[in-house]
Amino acid sequence: MPFKGGFGVTTIVLVRHGHTAFNKGGPEHDQFRGTSDIPLDDRGLLEAEATARAVATRWQPAAVYSSPLQRAMKTADAIARQCGLSPIPEPALLDINYGSLGWTGLTVSEAALQQPRLVDAWLNAPEKFRAPDGDSLQGIRRRVTHLLKRLALLHNGETIVLVSHDLVIRLALLAAMGLPTHDFWRIRQDTCAINVLQHQDGVFFLALVNDTGHIQQTDRQAAQRR
Repeated sequence: MPFKGGFGVTTIVLVRHGHTAFNKGGPEHDQFRGTSDIPLDDRGLLEAEATARAVATRWQPAAVYSSPLQRAMKTADAIARQCGLSPIPEPALLDINYGSLGWTGLTVSEAALQQPRLVDAWLNAPEKFRAPDGDSLQGIRRRVTHLLKRLALLHNGETIVLVSHDLVIRLALLAAMGLPTHDFWRIRQDTCAINVLQHQDGVFFLALVNDTGHIQQTDRQAAQRR
């Protein structure tokens, strides 16, 4: 039975960063971001504040960790301020390094014109994808799995927030549930989505995925400004 044993339940709230100019409405239209340090746009700033209020209302986190990239750190800073904390940069939450591919700023269709075989692996065999001179999805999965386990023990019985990127959060959720990396595209992650994992006695439990109810009003406000 879940949640029985000698250790407390650790709650890990995984938050994707807010909207940027490179987020165009789904994998087909989005531009590749990776480790390029893209800021939040106006919509993303509104999303970050709405997410901060939602997190502070539902939880009392002991710590807020974030990818060092500014789109994540700005989101994490909003959350941390609402909770009376300061965000902690965590390199293991960093987005994928596309190495020498030069995909930053390109759409999938544009990248496919340059490297069709690599884009095919990206879309159809993500477990085999590796960027030349950069990261593989399997490598990032191992990295984030180690982080989840380490922080779950460090914050045993507490709640923590991790702010990261679409790709990293998908891999974290797959790893926590013991699902293959091949299922990468079966998990959706909208900007500023909230996900929740719970951990006890070495086992992760999935409690919430891609919750964006807290930013629906924010999206309407942003649309009215355009």
